[in-house]
Amino acid sequence: MSLTASKGLRLGLVAVALVVTILAAQGIAAYSAPSEATVSTGALLGRTGFEYLGGLRKFAAAALWNRLEPQFHQYGNGKPINERLDFLPTMRLVQILDPQFQQSYYVASWMLSQIGRMPQALDIARDGIASNPNAGLMRANYAQLLLMQDKVKNLPEALKQARAGTASDTTWETPDDQFEGYGIFRTVFNLAGDKVSAQKMNEAQKALTTQGAGLGVERDQ
Repeated sequence: MSLTASKGLRLGLVAVALVVTILAAQGIAAYSAPSEATVSTGALLGRTGFEYLGGLRKFAAAALWNRLEPQFHQYGNGKPINERLDFLPTMRLVQILDPQFQQSYYVASWMLSQIGRMPQALDIARDGIASNPNAGLMRANYAQLLLMQDKVKNLPEALKQARAGTASDTTWETPDDQFEGYGIFRTVFNLAGDKVSAQKMNEAQKALTTQGAGLGVERDQ
């Protein structure tokens, strides 16, 4: 690890420690307060402090994620996912620190689905939507997991997510996310017999390739 990376990680861990301290203080204030009014005051102060440290929380989340991300690529090099389950607590911490960190929901839910823990995977996917309701990647993630669980039973809900994920107010963080999301939606529309929408997704993906999107390996659809 380079000196710069090491320094960044140390700063990230310091930020995490600060956030944990704030959360602990909030919990103690809410638990030990003798009256309802004091409980409300303690909770308010805790929430205010947590929000005030928003920048530090996001920095800490990014630092933690950057420490994990290089190891994800080992999946394609013969490393089974069940040997990477120790990542999950850190991913959960990333979600707590920065609920808008979409990749943490996307990767964690996928990992759980691959080892047969689909209920937990779907819970994480739903959390991702709750924290990022306009995010197309979160809708695509949930739709795909629903189809993996039961293509027939879950198709109506998956189709609902595909419709929401292609609405005008949908947002995407990167062209690659959009390319991958459209691929998942295309699969949903095809299964539902909506060939028109499926073709639109196909054309949109082709357009995205002009931006360099879709050059990597897509998640299985």
